[in-house]
Amino acid sequence: MNLDSRERALTFELKEALASSHELPVVLSQMQGALFQLFPAEHAAWCVSRWGRPSEYEWVGTDRLTAFLARYREMAGEDFVRGTVAHLPNVVFRDSEMVPREVLRRSRPYWLCRELHTPVEHVMSVRLDMRQGWHGGLTLYREELRPFSERERALLQGLTPFLARTVRNCRMLGGLVRDRPFPKALLHQRGVECLVLTPALAEVLRTDRVTAWLEAWFSPSELGSSGLPAEWMERLAWLGRLEEDGGAGADSWERAREDRSLRVTFIRMPGQDGQRLWTLVLEERLYPIPMPEAWRLLLTRREVEIVGYVLRNWFYESIAARLEIEENTMDTHLKNIRRKLGVQTRSQLLYQAALVSQQERQ
Repeated sequence: MNLDSRERALTFELKEALASSHELPVVLSQMQGALFQLFPAEHAAWCVSRWGRPSEYEWVGTDRLTAFLARYREMAGEDFVRGTVAHLPNVVFRDSEMVPREVLRRSRPYWLCRELHTPVEHVMSVRLDMRQGWHGGLTLYREELRPFSERERALLQGLTPFLARTVRNCRMLGGLVRDRPFPKALLHQRGVECLVLTPALAEVLRTDRVTAWLEAWFSPSELGSSGLPAEWMERLAWLGRLEEDGGAGADSWERAREDRSLRVTFIRMPGQDGQRLWTLVLEERLYPIPMPEAWRLLLTRREVEIVGYVLRNWFYESIAARLEIEENTMDTHLKNIRRKLGVQTRSQLLYQAALVSQQERQ
């Protein structure tokens, strides 16, 4: 999509605002100016689902939406926005693509906005999903009787990877360093293992378990002169050269073993003392269900890879993206897997994996 000079300037300003903080209220405050110039509207709201409770949300909205968002739970079942965007994550929808105009005008949210003196005529929304057990979203609300245009939809679609990363980063690090100076505040946080580097990739700080994980997951030949994995350094150098920090999925790395995985998320921190540090968030996860040895004899190497990701609770779309295969190729692999294993659904596959693994251990 070709942007004019005004759109380029506002897009750059908006991306800078998205990286200005790891607190969603601060981000919203910083981004409002560019956001409402690029997408003329009166209101905006972030939402993030709660851990383990995907139907419950924490909301951050512009001031005049406070009363409306406070009453969201009473009308959630009639929310046509949520009902639409939930089916296609990371795809921007305008209200004209959600429901007919007459249905919108009869809806509970529409009349509640009027009751609260924040009349809304049009919305544009996107569900932001990093496939990590939670999701978020951004919705724009326009009071004027002027629908969001296709160009505005395309502009917001182009910003979707940045919006998703902002919500992810706020979810991972927001609040961790609120009362202490970064990066030393990370040393006082339980359950968060991090490695902090300068833009030149010099180490600033590492938390307690990082050294043990490096020794457990990497051979000496895989570590560079810095003592850190060469793969990580190459990825960071590549991300640092990109004006936009790479596309979706470019800022994460994962290695898998039989019973666990190590995942690293590369996060560019907000500017501080004239530089933007890198924080690498490390997560080691045990697989809840091991791969049955008997299945390895039945499946091809690629099918074993796919089943391994399913057993780690990955969504099919994420598996296809990780393995860089087309959707129709993924569908073919899944059909072959189901036929060979005698299962019809994902839940049946998980049940049979647990059953067969238990039998093999006995």
